Amino acid sequence: MRYTLIVSVLLITFVGCNKSGNSLSPTEPKLDSTISGKTLAYSTNQRFLLELDLSADAGYQWDYSVSDSIVARIDSTNYRPKSGNWNQVGGLTVESFFFRTMKPGTCLVVMVEHRGWEPNVPPIDSLKFFISVQ
Repeated sequence: MRYTLIVSVLLITFVGCNKSGNSLSPTEPKLDSTISGKTLAYSTNQRFLLELDLSADAGYQWDYSVSDSIVARIDSTNYRPKSGNWNQVGGLTVESFFFRTMKPGTCLVVMVEHRGWEPNVPPIDSLKFFISVQ
């Protein structure tokens, strides 16, 4: 019984780290924090991936806002250790944001890395970019 409980908790923990199971085909763009300040141009119904480093072990999280979710939206997110080793304690995590463009227009995406329980402390990282859909 004890081992069943431990295995169940471990499965829930590791399965819970992947919020979606989404994956992109090799032809879909994979982006990083260098997009900050830029405008990304896409056609409708296109997907792309944004991967950002995250200090999750220190309690940080990425929060985001999309100014017009009719133009583009985040379908899902998931996490993986930057080292690739789930058994390593500590270190950076990579959070993946799976975007999808919807309708023609332009929207602003704002992302901040912060601790949610520290509302008066500035974020440790942030980025803003535009998505233009034709």
